[in-house]
Amino acid sequence: MVNLFPATPLITVVTVAYNSIDTLEKTIQSVITQDYGNTEYILIDGGSTDGSIDMIKKYASRLSAWMSEKDNGIYHAMNKGIRMASGEWICFLNSGDVFADTSILGKMLQAITCLSGSPQIVYGNILIRNPDGTLIERIAKEPCNIHRMYFCHQSAFVKTSLMKNYLFDERYKFSADLKFFKQCYYNRQAFIHLNFPVVIYDTNGISNTRREDGLRDNIAVVKATDRGLKKYLFLLRLYFVIYWRRLTGKNRSANKK
Repeated sequence: MVNLFPATPLITVVTVAYNSIDTLEKTIQSVITQDYGNTEYILIDGGSTDGSIDMIKKYASRLSAWMSEKDNGIYHAMNKGIRMASGEWICFLNSGDVFADTSILGKMLQAITCLSGSPQIVYGNILIRNPDGTLIERIAKEPCNIHRMYFCHQSAFVKTSLMKNYLFDERYKFSADLKFFKQCYYNRQAFIHLNFPVVIYDTNGISNTRREDGLRDNIAVVKATDRGLKKYLFLLRLYFVIYWRRLTGKNRSANKK
C-alpha cells in the first residue's frame, strides 16, 4: 500500500473469514491495493480447514496481524478484531466483499477530515452484484429508529473507541450490527452519510442467505432496544415479513442456494 495521504488518521480494516477460500483472496487484494497507506489490516479466521490458512500465509507479510482459531460466530470473530485494533477508525470487509475501487479508504478518510463537528459513524452506499455481473447501487438511508439496518455495516467507518466501548452483542447471531447501531442512535452518536458507493457486497453472506433467522434476530433486537408504540409497530411489520416470505416460499428457495 502506497501512502498518498500523509499525516492522516490510521484506519483499521478487519476481515473475518471461515472456510471461504474461493472468495478470500479477492477481499485481501481489495485491501492491500488501496492507495491509502496508513492502514492496519487484521484478519480473523475461524479455524478454516479448506486451505484458507495457506492463502492467509501467502499474504502474511501484508497483514498487520492475523489469527486462526475456533470462534462462536461472526460477531465473536469481529469483536476479536475490534480488541486488536489500534486505528482511530475501523471498518469491516469480510470475506467475499471488496471495496468499490482502490481509492475508497483515501476517499472516505479525506471526506472525514473535512467534516465539521465530531462524527462517530461515517457510512456510504453499496454496490450489489447481480448474477449476470451487473452492479446496482443501493443508496443508504439516513439513520433513524427503524426495525432493520438502514445501511450496510461494511460501508461504515466507526470511531474505534466507540466500537471498543460497545462491541457487538454476541447473543445476536445475525443482527448484532443492528443492535450496535441502534444503541449508537439512541445514545445520540453523530452519523454522517457520504453519498457514494464504498463496497461491492457479497449477497452470499450469512445473514443474506438465512433470511428468516435474520428477521427473528431483528425481532429480538427490537424487543430489547425499542420502546413505546413504535416498538409494536416494528414487531408487527417484522412478523408480517416472516409470514409473507413463508407464504411465497422465499425462505425455501433461499435455503436451497
